[in-house]
Amino acid sequence: MIKVIIERHVAEGLEEVYQETVRNLMLQITDRPGFLKGDAYRDLNHPNHFYVISNWENIGCWERWHDSPERQHMLNELAPFLESDEKCTVLALKVSYEAQPAKYAKPTQTYSY
Repeated sequence: MIKVIIERHVAEGLEEVYQETVRNLMLQITDRPGFLKGDAYRDLNHPNHFYVISNWENIGCWERWHDSPERQHMLNELAPFLESDEKCTVLALKVSYEAQPAKYAKPTQTYSY
């Protein structure tokens, strides 16, 4: 599995319109081969910085999507909102950590770790 982080800087005043547009566009990629999950975030300290973090089965699946005409069409829809080109970072999972359950947790609670 790989994780892709897409960073976008949105022009001031267009943040809400961008968020609605990206929400709609993200729904269109859920059936792409190799797509596992995607989340959109807004930077609390820089409210015009947005991130899409997605999980893909492998680098090939991501590259096919990245280079596809469908994605280029999506980027064209987002272009009017952006101050600059997006930045994509592709990560391979090496180590994963999760929090341990609290020692005072009730026995009926379940945790996966």
